[in-house]
Amino acid sequence: MTVGAFDDPDIAFEVTSVTTEDGARLHVRTYGPPAAPVIVLVHGFACRVEYWNPQIAALSGRYRVIAYDQRGLGRSTLGSHGVTAAVLGDDLAAVLQAVLPSGRRAVLVGHSFGGITVMAMAQRHPDQFGARVAKVLLANTVAQRFWAQTMALPFAGRYRALRRPLLVGVSRLKFALPPLAVSRGAFRWLAMSRWADPAAVDFAWMVMSGCAPAVRVLWAAGLVDMDVLAGLDGITVPTTVVVGALDRLTPPAASQQIAEALTNRGLLHRLVVLPSCGHCSNLEAPAAFIAEIEDLVGR
Repeated sequence: MTVGAFDDPDIAFEVTSVTTEDGARLHVRTYGPPAAPVIVLVHGFACRVEYWNPQIAALSGRYRVIAYDQRGLGRSTLGSHGVTAAVLGDDLAAVLQAVLPSGRRAVLVGHSFGGITVMAMAQRHPDQFGARVAKVLLANTVAQRFWAQTMALPFAGRYRALRRPLLVGVSRLKFALPPLAVSRGAFRWLAMSRWADPAAVDFAWMVMSGCAPAVRVLWAAGLVDMDVLAGLDGITVPTTVVVGALDRLTPPAASQQIAEALTNRGLLHRLVVLPSCGHCSNLEAPAAFIAEIEDLVGR
């Protein structure tokens, strides 16, 4: 682990193992005072609970913070249904059912594929919004046509005949990631920005490089044709949308599409574009990211 803000927080937590319908076992951690407002953190592609270390350290003194390893990642097992947006949405509903006390409502914070997970749950379990979900924060995410919108490939929005097959081909490659010393520049360009703190780059790489190649391929396959745009209709609570101005993986235009859909229904709390940030906004600008969570919780 890198030192400082990205260390594992020295905070007690409770562990719950949630077994899903297809046999996946999800590792769930709960921090903070039991009676405090509840925040649920949902990480994205190739990550695990530790991805949220800065947020857990800052928030768990005043809030009940729940974070879990999504299926196949960290300490969670994969299950038999693989990785699709629908399956991940069902997983989140199962976590809330297992660890959110009766009568309590949570603020959901989803980053990247975690945001897709939240929208997928809204698509499949709209009854949970309002009843068990009080507010939502969607960060650095996309609701549909990732292959068309991502700027990780050239000519975003054009050349479908080339971009989609290329993304599919790359997503199927099973390879161990090279050492950070070899790939630091490429990783910073793709996942973060040139302004990112070197400690944040090291930490993000440490978290993501721990994902097994075969699991990474399954997750990438689930991303290619996912479409959770209809899930925005299931979100019936105030929602903040956060994106990095320099996000190449899920660029600001993708967040603006989400914000527009929420604005049309009177549900957008804020659209926040964080300057000089790439895709990992919660690590690149942790104080600003935490402030947006607290603003939403206290609204």
